[in-house]
Amino acid sequence: MANKIIIKRGADANVSSLTPASIGEPVWGTSDNKFYVASGTSAGNFEWVGASILDQDTLSSDSATSLATQQSIKAYVDAQVTAQDLDFSTDTGTGAVDLDSQTLAFTSGEGVNITHSSQAVTIAGELATASNAGVAFFPTTDFAVTSGSVAIKAGGVTNTQLANSTVTVSDSSNTSPVALGGTLTIQGTSNEVTVAEDAGTFTVGLPDDVTIGGDLTVNGTMTTANAQQVELGDVNIMMAKDNSANSVDIGLFGKYVSSGTKYKGMFSDQDNSDVWTFFKGTGTEPANTVNTGASGYVLAGISCASVDNATLDGGTF
Repeated sequence: MANKIIIKRGADANVSSLTPASIGEPVWGTSDNKFYVASGTSAGNFEWVGASILDQDTLSSDSATSLATQQSIKAYVDAQVTAQDLDFSTDTGTGAVDLDSQTLAFTSGEGVNITHSSQAVTIAGELATASNAGVAFFPTTDFAVTSGSVAIKAGGVTNTQLANSTVTVSDSSNTSPVALGGTLTIQGTSNEVTVAEDAGTFTVGLPDDVTIGGDLTVNGTMTTANAQQVELGDVNIMMAKDNSANSVDIGLFGKYVSSGTKYKGMFSDQDNSDVWTFFKGTGTEPANTVNTGASGYVLAGISCASVDNATLDGGTF
């Protein structure tokens, strides 16, 4: 049978009353499972040199004098890791990742690339294309970029870099290009059309003196002229141009004032187209015909030097 060495043992509370046989004498406390060694030969000269071993997965006793087993430590750490998560926030709100069972994912959006090497994550912008928003470069010949601010340089973008660098001007028959930045001139014709410009607004009108090179056709029912003197170059003046059935009188009249407004003139009656009648005194303005029955209407006299090539017939009775 093998020999045994059994260390002196007893309740931990009794260690302080023991008298060591020599320095270095070992004893074991059975109540707290502690190991003591004598540091002298007087009563109670024992020093605790060890710690009790606890197999406790939760470490709930919170002992300052006991050691935990490897299994207890692992179980406790595993439980703590399982209960922990990583909190984070983005522009859309907050979130969390369970450190024991979930993976934090970095997802790239349009115009952004996300890569990693070992534990380093790199986020970089993609170069912009026609179909993908991304990082764009501005040519320094046309743009100035300072601290993220982009501005068109003085002088602007040149015409050569534009798809359409001219404006086409047309009069419905002829066309001409005007370069952007050039000058478009709207010019009137002397004595026919005037053009004025003010703050980007063009005003087209008639001058005080108007010269018409071709025919002038007026389709209105009345033409009013306030000129003090009218000069005509035509040797013949045609009246009643549109008369097709002798429905109007042909003549001239004027307005005068004599105890009220009156009218006088000469006309050839629609029913008597071969005779010219001179009248005065009527208070009714002539229209298509002269109202010979109007109040004040009387025949007017004729004063002339002679009547040539005429037959004066007193008639018969």
